[in-house]
Amino acid sequence: MILYRLIPALLAITIAASPVAAATLDGAWSGSGVIKPRSAEAERVRCRVSYSRLSQKVYSVSATCASASNTIRQTGELLMIRPNLFVGDFYNRQFDIRGRIRVVLSGRTQTVTLSSSDGNGSLRLRRR
Repeated sequence: MILYRLIPALLAITIAASPVAAATLDGAWSGSGVIKPRSAEAERVRCRVSYSRLSQKVYSVSATCASASNTIRQTGELLMIRPNLFVGDFYNRQFDIRGRIRVVLSGRTQTVTLSSSDGNGSLRLRRR
């Protein structure tokens, strides 16, 4: 059950675009990674994430992630710190979990790290 509480944190993966396309986070992304609940085995997940621009530097995010045993949905907001770095918060209503997200862009891929009181994780996403 703890694993499922962490997946949202990873799902709420707030993501961005390439440094060249400075902040073109808008759109759909997908990929995979690993989540590690605080008191359980690490588990692989696959995620689909979409972003919408709310202002010049703020984006909303909606993510769905799935492991071999569960599907989790979460939402969040990201702030562009610089063209290739975004940070923000996510929320999973299903398990009432909140956490932090950090997204680093490199071309058409992004590395996402997630953390919450229930565990942590990392993802690698590509533009769809």
